[in-house]
Amino acid sequence: MTQPPENENDGAGQVRPFAAVLQDVNGGDFADLLSADMQTLTTAVREHGRKGELTIKFTVAPMRGNNALTVTARRSLKLPEEEPVESVFFSDSDGNLVRDDPRQMQLPLRTVNKPEPGTELRKAGQ
Repeated sequence: MTQPPENENDGAGQVRPFAAVLQDVNGGDFADLLSADMQTLTTAVREHGRKGELTIKFTVAPMRGNNALTVTARRSLKLPEEEPVESVFFSDSDGNLVRDDPRQMQLPLRTVNKPEPGTELRKAGQ
């Protein structure tokens, strides 16, 4: 464990491991939530192949009237987003989205029935 440099005037001693402090926040429930968040994040990153983010923020403030401190812990989970889906559309004269370009002429296509069994089909060029 790395020790911060001691200042001769602050009387600093042993540094308590952060994991020990984290385990004390909200009786360990906060650490449990972080563990679940990390698992959710890891699964989502593997599934989508994109990065995500787990942010932990601690605020430490003095309590009025005594020597105690309040520690507020927040967590923020940003899962990777799915790939956007994309389709090509055209706009008609009324501003509606349509799949076919309204300025392009339509070909007179028709459905051809399946030939009867035993019917000889001709090949191109015959």
